[in-house]
Amino acid sequence: MKKIIALSIILCFAFQVNAQNQAKRFAIKSGTIVLELSGSTTGTKTIYFDNYGDKYHEHEESVTEVKMFGMTDRTKADKITIMNGDQFWTIDNIEDKNMEGKLPYYKSSHEMFANMSEAEQEKMADDMLKSLGGEKLGTEKILGYNCEKISVLGAKSWIYNGIVLKSEVNVMGIVSNEVAVEFEKNPSLSSKLFEAPSGKDFENLDEMRQAAFGGMDMSMAMEEEEYEDDDMVAVTYPFDKFQTVINGFNPEGYTRAMVMQQDGQHIAMYMQGFGNILSVMATSDKNLVEEEEDFNQFESFRHDGKTMRFGDLTTDGTVGKALIIPFEEHDMYILLLAAPGKSKEVMLDMADELDF
Repeated sequence: MKKIIALSIILCFAFQVNAQNQAKRFAIKSGTIVLELSGSTTGTKTIYFDNYGDKYHEHEESVTEVKMFGMTDRTKADKITIMNGDQFWTIDNIEDKNMEGKLPYYKSSHEMFANMSEAEQEKMADDMLKSLGGEKLGTEKILGYNCEKISVLGAKSWIYNGIVLKSEVNVMGIVSNEVAVEFEKNPSLSSKLFEAPSGKDFENLDEMRQAAFGGMDMSMAMEEEEYEDDDMVAVTYPFDKFQTVINGFNPEGYTRAMVMQQDGQHIAMYMQGFGNILSVMATSDKNLVEEEEDFNQFESFRHDGKTMRFGDLTTDGTVGKALIIPFEEHDMYILLLAAPGKSKEVMLDMADELDF
């Protein structure tokens, strides 16, 4: 069962954290952008990207002033963020505190989006915008480029081919504005921009994370390889029938973001605002029978003529809750996962709507 829950957690957090980090983050292969910062933070931000955003370099030089209770707090920043595939580095040129590590769920999120058509990705983006209470405000030109104007969570963004050329944020009187003053499409960029700079000492975030969470069976610190070592049996229930059931499943307050297949399993994902994820997974009963002892931590009970199980997704801290529903006539289980967790009663109400 651990490998099934592992996959479900990975997909939930991959979707939540990396929804914008698709196989092609931007629709332009490479670019250079210079943004002017104004408001509470003044200065510049220079961005270089290649391979449609899979290689990314950002350098911010700024000063932030925040006034509270008649006092002004002034903070200078000179920081660099570099991402190259699943690797990242952060450099603080003022504090000289530098980090390196791997992006969590990079491979899973890329595989997930790679299996989606462009139309499915666009629908997912629209559904996500809707779930966050956002709206599209038409189009407007920035530096001569026709941008889609979007408002969400108190922020406005002007986006061209996935690239934010302008943004305005006003949260509790703290104003942060960015606008592109230079933008070059498809320049030839040096590979050194996307490598760790020499002469810098880095703390390894993966090692620090392992030291902090190494004792947990399940956590956000779990490495992808932990579940990838186990091959899962593909579910035999037809995917088109799964889609039909999901089309009729609309839990209150949630927006359906996607329906997909991953590692032979059928999965539907829902969002309720940012950070509230619900997933429905159909998996072969063989994937669970092999690890029956892992059910010991779950409550077993009868409901609707079925022996179901309900429990936490972690042993050393709760990430969410899972309800496991057998469908013996189809040789499969349905795993209903909520992160953060919901009560058994709420999840049973959802389960009653799933007629496989």
